[in-house]
Amino acid sequence: MKRLMPDSLRGWVFSVLLTVIVLINVTSLFFYFVFREEIAASASASQAAEQIIALKRLIETVPQDEQVALIERLSSPAMTLLLTPRPIVHESDDQLSSRVVLAKLRREFPKGTEIRADTRIAQRGFPDSDFTEAQGISENVETEPDGAESFFSPNEQGLFTVSIKVGAQTWFNTRVRLTLDEPSEQFPTVLWLTLVSIIIGGVALWGVRRATGPLSVFAFAAERLGVDVNAEPLSEEGPSEVRRAARAFNTMQMRLKRFIQDRTHMLAAISHDLRTPITRLRLRAEFVEDDRERERMLSDLAEMESMISATLAFARDDAANEPVSYIDVAAVLASLCADQASAGSAVSYTGPDSFELLARPIALKRAVNNIVENAVKYGQCARVIFQSTSDEVQITVDDDGPGIDESDRERVFEPFTRLESSRSRETGGTGLGLTISRNAIRSMGGDLDLRNRPQGGLRATIVLPIAGAELLADQ
Repeated sequence: MKRLMPDSLRGWVFSVLLTVIVLINVTSLFFYFVFREEIAASASASQAAEQIIALKRLIETVPQDEQVALIERLSSPAMTLLLTPRPIVHESDDQLSSRVVLAKLRREFPKGTEIRADTRIAQRGFPDSDFTEAQGISENVETEPDGAESFFSPNEQGLFTVSIKVGAQTWFNTRVRLTLDEPSEQFPTVLWLTLVSIIIGGVALWGVRRATGPLSVFAFAAERLGVDVNAEPLSEEGPSEVRRAARAFNTMQMRLKRFIQDRTHMLAAISHDLRTPITRLRLRAEFVEDDRERERMLSDLAEMESMISATLAFARDDAANEPVSYIDVAAVLASLCADQASAGSAVSYTGPDSFELLARPIALKRAVNNIVENAVKYGQCARVIFQSTSDEVQITVDDDGPGIDESDRERVFEPFTRLESSRSRETGGTGLGLTISRNAIRSMGGDLDLRNRPQGGLRATIVLPIAGAELLADQ
């Protein structure tokens, strides 16, 4: 069941709307097929009631002594009229058509007028005029069930009878033939409802896509912010909730950007202020007569300047500010390894000769170079392997060094962190190399991970998503 359930908010909302549409249509079809005959009969009965009201008003326009003759002339097979001293309808039934007729007639006739209606299919027939004259029914008609069966003919489907008391001893009776439409075929009805459901479903899908679209924009903006804090702010357009969320997101991005800028400016100011005394100290060290002491002082000053430069580069995060472009990653890696090998280092490259990827060239080269130098320095060699899939590229750098403890795998990425057991201070370094490398890789939507190899040594793995190229291209 979980596999069949939608995974996105858009899918959930559309599924709910589609389910509601289907339930409404199924319910409509059910009531249509179950009650369509009753509804049609009620509509026809309402029309017949209007005809009775019109006849009643017409009869009232002539003198009373002429009303009987007019009723005889107006009587037809579709509507038989008859005046009797007793009602033809003994008791009203409870059919919907009867209730409709009674409601309409009671609004037309004076309050308290006795009106009866019967639409039962098996009800007694209606006496014709010849039988009435022969039996003298106009003078003394019996309508009780037991006494009337002799002159009543079987009733037809679609007929109903109405008796209205119009005088102390006079009842106006009429039999109306209902005009019932033949039930239409089911297929066109189902076809039309299906077509309407498809149209409504299409409109619902469009509405859901439009309503949930901003969520995708926010997700994309959050991913982009993770790799570039200087990205363009979101457009503050759309419904009020979307505008408010976009405004809050832009405010957060502006505060993060301001925080980083303030930190960079502070470190730049410190670096500038420290360079002046370092320069003075270097000049003074030149006047030290002891060669050994002078070399130590100059080495310490150079290390301090290197630390300041590395710290400033880390604070500026130059990798995130570098523009992206298509580069031949395989060629860059092969060239880097060839340069290291020509310098006497045990560095090799395994992979394709060419592979283009949208990335930050200097940042990527610096990150890989830092890792290769660390592998050579602490692991005696570096074996660079480049692989690619449909979704990502993978660069691994293996060495034969002592590796690192599992507890230190993440700690080595912290700024100014150096591991004493495997990374000697005498080799130099500020403890920012891996930090800068991981920041550079993450600025391109990838990641850097360190793991000990089962056969010994350390493996650094760089993963860059190929799909992330679209993210970088929009920055």
